[in-house]
Amino acid sequence: MNYVEEIVSNKILKVDVLCYWQMSGHINSKEGVNSRYLPKGQNILVFNFGDSVEQLSLSQNSDFKTPFFIFPAIKTSTIINQRGKIDLFGISFIGEGLYKLIQQPISELISEFPNTLRGKYEALYSELSENNFLDKVNIAENFLLENLNQKIESPVFHKAIEVIHEAKGVIKVSEITDKVHVSERQLQRLFKTRLGISPKDYCKIIRVNNYLEFILIKNKSVDWMELVVEYDYHDQPHLINEVKSISKLSPKKLISFRDTLYHRYIGE
Repeated sequence: MNYVEEIVSNKILKVDVLCYWQMSGHINSKEGVNSRYLPKGQNILVFNFGDSVEQLSLSQNSDFKTPFFIFPAIKTSTIINQRGKIDLFGISFIGEGLYKLIQQPISELISEFPNTLRGKYEALYSELSENNFLDKVNIAENFLLENLNQKIESPVFHKAIEVIHEAKGVIKVSEITDKVHVSERQLQRLFKTRLGISPKDYCKIIRVNNYLEFILIKNKSVDWMELVVEYDYHDQPHLINEVKSISKLSPKKLISFRDTLYHRYIGE
């Protein structure tokens, strides 16, 4: 299995788009391979040129049946099953990037595209097909430059995202509203419309991801009290419960598996 990515460097786009990526290969197993996707606070636009991808859940499973789909920002991890031919090309959006492109409330989007936009993205899918990764990147970047509407940017939302990242997610919603000078209700509405999740959930995701990066980079036994203090948790159980609420695994188990899509493919 191969995974490649290209970090966005275009000055106009890099505020809204993190990277372009591609997964390719073949999984012979009839049962396929399950990978855990951890929330990153990103909305992802995926073009599938291979076999169908299935999202597994406790209540029901669902296939991404269309050749292109949106994988929205999520609050807790989900399991993705892949089998057969794998050929995915994706665009990972940060902040309000996908909202600027789709120009519809992100909280109302599900895996299928709005019918009003389907024709435009069918044409893009056809243009991307049969090209190599770098050519796909160029095609996608030109499409984004033409269609991503910078005029609908929200300075308040953008500032709120900056504040959260500067604090590594260790900040209360009331503190964010004080810094960006809006009411909590206004901030909630902005996040739901432009990102798809609440500011509280986004803070938790950023905090947990910073925590995970901290312990993955350290490569030695973890000082739990150091982490509790660094990331402003009440105590060790609070830290562990919050990680489990995001990943559905304890911190130790998550690290031992390293079974996210990113960790599964980045080393191959």
